[in-house]
Amino acid sequence: MTATTTETTTWKLPDLDTAYHLEDHAPMTLGQMLDGVDPEFIPTNQTMLEDLLWAFGAWEDLEAMNAAMGARVYCNTPDGFVGFRLVQ
Repeated sequence: MTATTTETTTWKLPDLDTAYHLEDHAPMTLGQMLDGVDPEFIPTNQTMLEDLLWAFGAWEDLEAMNAAMGARVYCNTPDGFVGFRLVQ
């Protein structure tokens, strides 16, 4: 019989002083984004972190933001909301 071990890695929130580039504002740290956030919504996995960054329009750097913006177009939605949408 052979025993195998598996290693599990625990997801870790980036340092709170990690700065992100925001689409419409000056750079902001992760700590600033989380200031005043309900503790239930503090990211505990990569998906939650990505959702938080998306909500703030945040990117790790200007090049990543510009690449993402290149895949979106400015439009009006059926309910009259003006904004961006992804183009696949």
